[in-house]
Amino acid sequence: MTAYLVTACGAVFLSVVVSFIIPQGKLSKTITFVMRIVCIGILISPLVKIFTVPDTGEGEGADYDFICEQYSLNQSAALEDCIAEKFGAQSECTVNIVYGEEGFYAESVEVCLIGSYDNLTQKIYEYLEEADYINITVYETGERVA
Repeated sequence: MTAYLVTACGAVFLSVVVSFIIPQGKLSKTITFVMRIVCIGILISPLVKIFTVPDTGEGEGADYDFICEQYSLNQSAALEDCIAEKFGAQSECTVNIVYGEEGFYAESVEVCLIGSYDNLTQKIYEYLEEADYINITVYETGERVA
């Protein structure tokens, strides 16, 4: 508040000094008008701040770690269902979802086939490559679970 009062007093003082210095004539009215507009602008500047919407930043308050974790769990379960349906294999999948400048994206995919399957790891790897996943790891445990 003190800074505002000092600025307002300074503007009024400057307009008074300018009104004494400027010569009489047509230019005097123009300069006086401009100085009055400047003083009015400075005096109403706190009112302008009332009507502005503060910039809170994009996504402020969002817990991206929690969102990524839930999104990863959901995508992992969906990939497990997809592999069971398409290839008939039981698996445990981990899809690592992260948030970056371009939004949410899958950073890596890990597929653990439960049991031994003939050449299925290569087929699943190719399937995931076609689906545009990156950092793909597919392996078998060698043990079948009943």
